[in-house]
Amino acid sequence: MINALSHVNWLAVLVASAAHFILGGIWFAALVGDHYAAALGIADQPRQKPGPLFLAGPFVCGAITITTTATLLRALGITTYSDALALGALVGVGYLVPMTVTIAINPLFPRPFAYALLNAPFFVAGSLMSCAILVALS
Repeated sequence: MINALSHVNWLAVLVASAAHFILGGIWFAALVGDHYAAALGIADQPRQKPGPLFLAGPFVCGAITITTTATLLRALGITTYSDALALGALVGVGYLVPMTVTIAINPLFPRPFAYALLNAPFFVAGSLMSCAILVALS
């Protein structure tokens, strides 16, 4: 596995991370913004200007996830889009969606399943997109 990590295409990881970050901006600002605020129980509060952590945090976390996925792609010898998309679906549905639901069922979330339903498709789409980019640039 360490050998696979040393053969990761870091440019591909950077491009996939940037694309994932942009997808997140579009997803949460333009597509589900009002519903997301309602799921968090803050729809009645004025929108806050995002700070540096709000912007850097998702990018860094996405880059870590994508680096892990790139390592798995290398370790498994995946070079085709079909296999990459299968891995993207496996990671998205098998890891990211359950993680999202686990976070959402925290008692501090007023609408946990609405939160999960808004986030889960983003993580699956981001995983699929990232795997396609990683294979395309490798």
